[in-house]
Amino acid sequence: MSENFSDNFKYMRKQRSLTQEQIAETLGVSCQAVSKWETNSSYPDISLLPIIADYFGVSVDYLIGHDTSKQIEEINNTCALVIELFSEDRYMETIPLLREMLIKHPGNEKLMYNLAWALSGTKRESKENYEEAILLYHKILEISTDTEMRNKVSRDLMYRYNTLGNIEKALYYANTLPSFELCREYHLGRGNLFEGKELSKYLLDNIQLYGKAILECLEYFECPNILTEEEKKPYNTEIAKRKIELLNEILK
Repeated sequence: MSENFSDNFKYMRKQRSLTQEQIAETLGVSCQAVSKWETNSSYPDISLLPIIADYFGVSVDYLIGHDTSKQIEEINNTCALVIELFSEDRYMETIPLLREMLIKHPGNEKLMYNLAWALSGTKRESKENYEEAILLYHKILEISTDTEMRNKVSRDLMYRYNTLGNIEKALYYANTLPSFELCREYHLGRGNLFEGKELSKYLLDNIQLYGKAILECLEYFECPNILTEEEKKPYNTEIAKRKIELLNEILK
């Protein structure tokens, strides 16, 4: 067995903030046995490997430090195909593919995220799909240490709970997202990290990014059925329409 077993086991235990005693109790072994696993002094009985792998939501190959380069390549290729299918509005075709891949690679957060999106981020929504998607999102939050992934999941949960009418939970996840003052795009500009063509591209991209965000806000003031004219002050419908026209010209 590879020395990577001890490193992988220790990493996953600490990732979940578990003590050696808690793991030992769960697996029905002594605390000394767990300690020896982590110091590479001994290894668990082979019959325990599937149980440990299932507990951490990983494959046995990953657990024992088997070369995962082919697995990573397979996962990345699948995700690339899925994103391509998403762009063609072929969401439903991705669901059986992602389910099959998760059987082969249980606990992979990229596969789980794409499946959750396929189930609930489309126009073909259903209560059953939403329930499964939300379970997947929460599973990702349990295991992921990737900040960007966690933010994406929190964003999606905000929308999913809002769709289900659970405003309290929607607000909770909205409030876990970073504020504008902490976003990458804002600080890349303020930090003067770019120059020349790279700076020009960055600025143009941000004009599109922030311009479209402002457009979405202005559309609320233009729509007659969301805010009353009194609530729109100091704007009104006509002012909003003129600003939208001007902003659309800027964004062309």
